[in-house]
Amino acid sequence: MGVAGLDAHQRALLDKLFAKYKKEVRPICEEDAPIEVKVGIAVRQIMELDEPSQILTVNVWVRLNWYDCQMTWNATEYGGISKLILPYKKVWTPDITLYDNAGDELIGLKDYRPTFTSDGAASYNFPTVIKSLCPVDVTYFPFDGQTCALRFGSWAYSGHQLNITIGDKAADISDYKVNTEWELLSVPAARHEKFYSCCPEPYPDVTFYISMRRKPFFYIVNLLFPCILISAVGLLGFLLPPDAGEKVALEITMLLSLSVFMLLVAQSLPPTSDNFPCLGIYFCVAMLLVALSTALTVIVLNVHFRGQHGDPVPHWIRKIFLGTLSELLCVRKEPAVYPVKIKDVYSHVHRDHFNTLKQKEMVSLESQDTGVLDYHHLLPLKHVLEEQLSVLKEINSRYSDKQAAGVIDEEWRKVAVVVDRLLLVLFFIATVASTVGILLSCILH
Repeated sequence: MGVAGLDAHQRALLDKLFAKYKKEVRPICEEDAPIEVKVGIAVRQIMELDEPSQILTVNVWVRLNWYDCQMTWNATEYGGISKLILPYKKVWTPDITLYDNAGDELIGLKDYRPTFTSDGAASYNFPTVIKSLCPVDVTYFPFDGQTCALRFGSWAYSGHQLNITIGDKAADISDYKVNTEWELLSVPAARHEKFYSCCPEPYPDVTFYISMRRKPFFYIVNLLFPCILISAVGLLGFLLPPDAGEKVALEITMLLSLSVFMLLVAQSLPPTSDNFPCLGIYFCVAMLLVALSTALTVIVLNVHFRGQHGDPVPHWIRKIFLGTLSELLCVRKEPAVYPVKIKDVYSHVHRDHFNTLKQKEMVSLESQDTGVLDYHHLLPLKHVLEEQLSVLKEINSRYSDKQAAGVIDEEWRKVAVVVDRLLLVLFFIATVASTVGILLSCILH
């Protein structure tokens, strides 16, 4: 049969089909018999899951199948034409819609053409981009998985007019394009019937559950690893000598850095109070530890410079910190420096001056006998020697006091070193325990 013959048969077929066809109303084939509409989808790509807005954007191919008794013919009577592809606007199609639609109507719904066969079977496949509401649970972020439901059903027709059923047990993912952030696990389907307060009839729907898991490598490298590194650097503040003057500045810098990373995490998560991400909890714990270390660093500095006030180290502090803890923490002990005995110095100087004066007195007596020198002439020399002795005593007293204060100051410095080492060990244990505990609970959930 030539092209002209097929064209004539097609024209005749279309004239026959659309002679009494009304696209505005639902085809009624049997009395009180609903039209069965099978709904299926093929997932092409998960484009984006916007956590703050809780909206899933996904590229799918929608597949609709139903039976239209008005679109039947005998193919042999029309040159063997068993299939017709007709414009969307010329035929009736079920008003299948996405219930939790977060955008406009289904893109492409009215832009493509359904296919009809001679036995009345109709199929309409079209690509679209769906934006659907998706509640996001970020408790285990970034090691979380999400399940988003796509609910399809008729908006105008109840279950007595359109019977919505599942085309396949699950969505087709054979042509799925890999997403860089999300791994698609499965897309099972389920049919539900629900009664709404507006209407007594049931409204069936077919729901596809898109189950996916986040790929955490990006967040591990850009958020988690810097946080762990900052916490580790914060521990070095306990190894920094107090005389460097940068202990508190280092801890405050670490605290500000963690605050910045905390803001980055908050910007990528939904503003919800129902659940809080593990990564956020870890950041809060790290910030708490760094803030506590800052406060304790101030205490260590206070202990380090306590000796400048002249307060001696209490016995119990010397016993605990310079004794037991110093040995346990392997803090090197330096030999103690004690001041010289002031009494010995004074007696030695006094004795030398006394002998000198005694000799001078004997010479004076001898000279008096010989008439060479008068005793009264030696009195000025005696006063000078006494003044020198007084100055020497004052110098020695100040030197001894300074040396005693130096010993006290050195003891407080040693106590500060032991406290620093103790806090380093405690905060190292706390940092490792919090990191391992929180992250393992997220990974192994």
